[in-house]
Amino acid sequence: MNVSIAALLYLIPTAVIIGYIYWYTTKRASRLSASFPFVKTKQRKLNPEERQAIAAYLRGLDTATESADPALTLLHQRLMPQGDRVYSVTHAITRYALAGDTPSQHRYFLDNQEIHLPAFWEKYIADENSLDLIKTATLPLVIAINGHTLAESLHSQQLPTPTLGGTASIRRSEGDQVDLCGVRRETLAEYQLHQRSGARRAVPTALALILLSVALIVPPTLMPWLLALAAPLLGWGLWCLYRKPSARQRKEIHLLRGTPKRWGLFGESCGEQLSNVSVGTLDLLYPPHWQPYIHPDIGHPTDIEIYQNHQVVRQGRFLSLRDEATQFPLQPWGRSALLGAAALIALLLLLTTQSLSIPLKISTAWLHGAQTLSATSVKQLTEMPLQVGDILDLRGSGMCHVPAFYQEGERYPFMPFDCSTIYWGTASPMAEPSSDTIDNAAALQSTVTRQLTAGDSDSKVSPALASAIQKSGMILLDDFAGIVLKTEALCAQKNECTRLKNSLVNLGNSKSWPALLKKAHGGGLEGVNVLMRPASARQLTNIVNSAVSSFYYRETHKAAQLLAVTPPGGFLISSDEGHQWVAHPQPNVSLYDYSPVDQWRELENLSRLLLNTPFRAHGVITEISTDANGTRHIMLHSQPDGLTLWRYLLMTPLLLALCVTLAVNATLFVRRLRGALARIPAIQRYYEQCINHKIMPFDLPPRP
Repeated sequence: MNVSIAALLYLIPTAVIIGYIYWYTTKRASRLSASFPFVKTKQRKLNPEERQAIAAYLRGLDTATESADPALTLLHQRLMPQGDRVYSVTHAITRYALAGDTPSQHRYFLDNQEIHLPAFWEKYIADENSLDLIKTATLPLVIAINGHTLAESLHSQQLPTPTLGGTASIRRSEGDQVDLCGVRRETLAEYQLHQRSGARRAVPTALALILLSVALIVPPTLMPWLLALAAPLLGWGLWCLYRKPSARQRKEIHLLRGTPKRWGLFGESCGEQLSNVSVGTLDLLYPPHWQPYIHPDIGHPTDIEIYQNHQVVRQGRFLSLRDEATQFPLQPWGRSALLGAAALIALLLLLTTQSLSIPLKISTAWLHGAQTLSATSVKQLTEMPLQVGDILDLRGSGMCHVPAFYQEGERYPFMPFDCSTIYWGTASPMAEPSSDTIDNAAALQSTVTRQLTAGDSDSKVSPALASAIQKSGMILLDDFAGIVLKTEALCAQKNECTRLKNSLVNLGNSKSWPALLKKAHGGGLEGVNVLMRPASARQLTNIVNSAVSSFYYRETHKAAQLLAVTPPGGFLISSDEGHQWVAHPQPNVSLYDYSPVDQWRELENLSRLLLNTPFRAHGVITEISTDANGTRHIMLHSQPDGLTLWRYLLMTPLLLALCVTLAVNATLFVRRLRGALARIPAIQRYYEQCINHKIMPFDLPPRP
């Protein structure tokens, strides 16, 4: 495998892990910042004196409230410090009064964050307050305000009683009184409203699906590591998808009673603020689709439920986000889109990089139970009940198959034979290739070569004449008639060997080839010797070689085609991976890389070796079929090792899961997207009918 690809496969899971750690750290920091928004302010360590003062203050609260309200005692216990950090802030304080308006029922806020302020410090509140806070399990606890600390109260050995004098600078309502009737946690339906499309929660599952597909296509050494990474990621992703939020994750909702008013305090350039509505000092934030329906409650005492960021959850008789979520359920199409896209990518990875038929067949056979069969003769194999998935071990002597068509891109070491397919039958082995044309071509080439390279002892002329010819540098053809007759035997057709025939006509000083041939048959060329210059002799040699090469090439292909016809019956045993069933060393040069003359000789050598050769075939049966000649075709796949078998077994359920995931989420995406587009208009139609008294509103929930 390419080094860069291997490095990439190692880097991908590493990048995923690093990305997850970074995302988790960022999310944890954002959660901490959301639950305690003072983490980025000036900090210092909590000293022992302050810790003692906090403990004394909480003991005093427990003593004062033990008989009055046990629930308050539990609340005070939850004010124990978490950590040893003190956070310093400068901010204005807003006070809300519950029914009764006693100091113990006051609640204090820094913007949207509620804090616990000792009641005896209310008189020290100014327009801008320097505060020291600590983090607790519930509300941030103020341990110092404008220079006054709990440690001072400990030293004075008394807890001052609150004094509601006019010196306290508390941000009060400039209009009507706003009563805080209670606080509750948002319901599951309300929680789901601000989760957007749910796509973020589906990211781990989508990544796990893609990672599982990658694990099944990488080399076996990487597969366990990727599976070990994908399995917990998938489990965590499914948990993120279907878990219900805990009570701590659900935000607080304040139940108020007040008179909402509209303030026209903005210019014409701020069109979206022209309908600003507030109750007391609180600016209310409404869902955009509520704007046409809030005017009936303006100027009238109304029950309002809001988040700490002043987002309205419920108002009056009709407007309710919780009821909207119940009657007009949310359509989280983003989650379906992301899961469907991940399933599609994973499917494409598997379909484009793997042959899926083999894993499906092997895993199915493994589940049903496969048997191991062996045979050393055709008769034994014929009597066996073969099934797909069985492990087959065959030994014997057969013929390497010569395919009628060669697949492009495949390698055939024993060309034209394909020893990854063996014909095994009871018929006699096929005869080695032979051809009269090849014999004639060899005879012509041999005659010409002999005469052009003959020595003094081989010449048919007298030694004195041969010596004189040699000294002159000329070459003698002492059997010119033999060359003519052998050329005619090879090139019987009129349009064959045209250049060779013309050359011989010129050498024989004849008018045409038929005339020269007639003279040769009539004995007119007997004793005729032809003298040639060396250059002419080399030219004649090239012409003869060119002429016979075409015949060698043609006869080699014809013989290979004849070898492709196998006898009827028997078995054709193939390897779908191209494994060679024979133990012979593979030729260094392919057949058709030789010269045409050598191609025939190599074909003869391969035929003697492979037409009846020992073989051994071993593997898992993946396909069994019978052709029109009665030959049974058996396709074998190498027996998988442990990791490969697990790859095959996991691929089938993963394919099924991906197909189901893609189909389900594609359907849900279309339905939910259409539902999401139609949801707000349906809600607005409902509110219009409620305001026009055409239908009754939702049942109001009991006041907590």
